[in-house]
Amino acid sequence: MRPYLKAHGRTLANLIADLDGYAALGIDTIEVFAPLSGGLCYHGLDTLDFYTIDPALGTQADFEHLVNAAHQRGMAVVLFINLGYGHEQLPAFLKACDDIKAGIESQETRQFLWSATGQERMDRSRAPYFMNDSHGNWRWSERAGKYFWVKWEGEKGGYHLPQFNFGDPGWQEEVRSILRFWLATGIDGMVIDAVNWYIHCTWEICRSSMTDVIRQANNQFCQPEGAGGFRDDPVEWVVHGGWNCIMDYSIKLWWEGVDLIRAAILSGDPRPIETALRSYRDRVVAAGGICYIDPPNLEDLQLEARLLGAALTASMGELVILIGDQVAPQPKAYRDELAKLLGLRKRYPAMCAAGGRTKLPTSDDAHIYGFLRELPGAESVLAVFNFLPVAQAVFVNLAGQSILALEDLITGEQVAPAGETLALEMPAYGYRFFRIKGKG
Repeated sequence: MRPYLKAHGRTLANLIADLDGYAALGIDTIEVFAPLSGGLCYHGLDTLDFYTIDPALGTQADFEHLVNAAHQRGMAVVLFINLGYGHEQLPAFLKACDDIKAGIESQETRQFLWSATGQERMDRSRAPYFMNDSHGNWRWSERAGKYFWVKWEGEKGGYHLPQFNFGDPGWQEEVRSILRFWLATGIDGMVIDAVNWYIHCTWEICRSSMTDVIRQANNQFCQPEGAGGFRDDPVEWVVHGGWNCIMDYSIKLWWEGVDLIRAAILSGDPRPIETALRSYRDRVVAAGGICYIDPPNLEDLQLEARLLGAALTASMGELVILIGDQVAPQPKAYRDELAKLLGLRKRYPAMCAAGGRTKLPTSDDAHIYGFLRELPGAESVLAVFNFLPVAQAVFVNLAGQSILALEDLITGEQVAPAGETLALEMPAYGYRFFRIKGKG
């Protein structure tokens, strides 16, 4: 999968109607964000029914139509759902409260966490991978006459969202049932929300209740949202958790204000990006996974700077995420260039998320960034970026690469290095991509 749209706040009918436009832009994957029934107080994630589409978005038939229509256009569909908590009015939780009040142990009571005092603390030994009680709290239920465990608070209506107990075999089986239900619709992958906060989860439970189920459906894609963003090693989620895609929080960590691409464009210095990619993205790829990334926040910058950010994001080895309709309001020049960049990813698989990446020295690494993208069986691509607001004469060191000839992917210009050095003229905030035509 390559260019990727996170569909947030769109009805299913909207998405179906817009598929041709998305395909023309170069997008080949649609992520349907939190479409399950509920969504009253917490961004659509406070689920009331894990087996139905929210009526405000459409119907089950609409969802299956979307999947089929996307597949007819060669596009994939990914479903984003939360399995860690439900709405306070979730029928299973209401029954659990009534059973607790009556002193009855039931399947429903075991699916949640209860306390008579609200003072108990949970095992935190798995943190930072499964953090249990960090930032959570006990909330009193008049209906149950006991406290229940909450990590997320509803933003509207004062709801407290009860966490599920992943240590309960019954809830683990329910999770498998939910996943199999949606996988049977023919979707191509799943993003599962905030897995690192799932209470009493372990690597074994993570695999048996989630990633093994997704893998058995031959899905291309499974991603644990939030994993890798809390000083936890992203590689562990691939190796031990069985996930094959991790959000690259080293490049952009929204809740801490980290946006390395924006910072590099503002400072003119791309070196922190390379450091982050080596420590995070490259290690995930070496472990057999890929990374994805939200676009940098560049809307307040001039067009050339914004396009530089788009070009780097599209080529450095991440699955590109576009959120909602953020592209439509942009100037035509931006949309046209973005379509061109996404088109390059389709034509040259080495530029995509799983491709190898090798940093190339330049005449000014403090302001110029160059790297080689390679994928076995695919044409290799060389990329060079100028992070300065003025034109630059640039030299790229190709020592050890044995490159004899290159072709500019945008202009078609034929370029031959002088020995082990490639000389380029780079415009302000410019970028150039080359297909490697010959190697010695």
